[in-house]
Amino acid sequence: MIEIDKTMEKSNSTSESLLNKEHIHKEDICKRQFADVDKGWAWVVLAGSFGTFCLMGGTQFASGIVHMILLEKYQTSVSLTSVAGAVHTSLISIGAPLSSFVLERNSCRVAIVTCGCLFFLGYLGTAFAPNIECVIFTYGVVAGVGGALGFTASMVVVGYNFQRRRNIAMGIAVAGVGFGITFLAPLIQFIYKEYGSFGFFLLISAIYAQSIVFGMLAIPSKLELYTKARRTEQAVAENNKNGFSSRCPKLKDSLSILTNKELLLLCFGLFNFGLGTYLIYLHLPRYIVEKGFTPEVAANLVSLSGILTVIGRILTGSIATVKFIRDDILYCLPMFILGIMTIIYPYISSTFVGNLIFAIFLGSFYGNVYVLTTSVSVKHVGIVNLAKAIGIQYFFAGLGILLGPILAGVIVDNGGTYEDSFYTAGGFLLLAGILSGTASFVSKSKPLETET
Repeated sequence: MIEIDKTMEKSNSTSESLLNKEHIHKEDICKRQFADVDKGWAWVVLAGSFGTFCLMGGTQFASGIVHMILLEKYQTSVSLTSVAGAVHTSLISIGAPLSSFVLERNSCRVAIVTCGCLFFLGYLGTAFAPNIECVIFTYGVVAGVGGALGFTASMVVVGYNFQRRRNIAMGIAVAGVGFGITFLAPLIQFIYKEYGSFGFFLLISAIYAQSIVFGMLAIPSKLELYTKARRTEQAVAENNKNGFSSRCPKLKDSLSILTNKELLLLCFGLFNFGLGTYLIYLHLPRYIVEKGFTPEVAANLVSLSGILTVIGRILTGSIATVKFIRDDILYCLPMFILGIMTIIYPYISSTFVGNLIFAIFLGSFYGNVYVLTTSVSVKHVGIVNLAKAIGIQYFFAGLGILLGPILAGVIVDNGGTYEDSFYTAGGFLLLAGILSGTASFVSKSKPLETET
């Protein structure tokens, strides 16, 4: 009996050894196969991604200026004029699945170049638009769809060009949003002041056409080509297995990812995160003024949070590269911290120090989620489904951003206070952290980049 146990133990040990050797062999093959990641041209692609995100940050700031320009130019109602900005902003996130569709059938390069073309045509068309209805189409729809293509593709392309340094690379890329807000904002304001509304849209169209240049830098890496080949193989295999037309497996594959429990939890987490943070940014400047501070103080505090967002994103990417740091924990922890601080904020908002502390926490922790979205998504769905997963997640985030102003209006219109908005926002952020954290407990993570 003892001899049998020893034989079984030796057999199990041999099996484990073979499995470990096979795993190491697969990793070695993976490294040789994707030798162009983390080095060489990958850093040029990262620079292009940073530039595209920089323009994205600029367009977020420009939306307020565009709203004022449209009001002066067309003299229409505030509600109708605001539709153009609302469609533009929400489409950047809600249109993410469209970007995923383009990415899976073409490449990140095609998506980013198309982004630049649509930005150019959207802003140029707005310069010549005869009425606000045309602006809703040119600025809202055309430029908004362009933003959706560029935002998602600029994030996915970093995932295709980096593995070992993915988190720090993603931190650098999305820090471009903060740089865009900080450094493009004065330029955008200057252009409007010097050249008026017509010149503003002409010059802005030229500036945003630079996305075409950034997109041309995104030459597909071996990892991107591999994932595209794997998706094609899966579609063909499914087609042969079921005997359906080639469209059926693709539709089935697109729907099947929605059955991934971890992905759904991340989607609902981002929905609540977008809802909560948009409530904060919508009411923060006005709330600071109501507490007795000047509009200049409010603007400076919001600008400070934007600068700290850049630092926070780069720092998050750096911390996530440490071996013993779990990126899924680092992903949801800032949601909890920001949620708690948002609930505490009304109690300390009567002093400048209290507002300063909240601005520091807001800037430091707001953008961390976007740094780690790619690495967390790869862990839960694999590299082959990365583009699809990110597109779905940002669609949910866009819904949260779209519903944020509606919820804010409901709170205020029904006798609520700004404090009620911050309590509500804090609750949504805590819920986002709980949902995102739960994804880690139900996860069946993908150990290798090549797994689906």
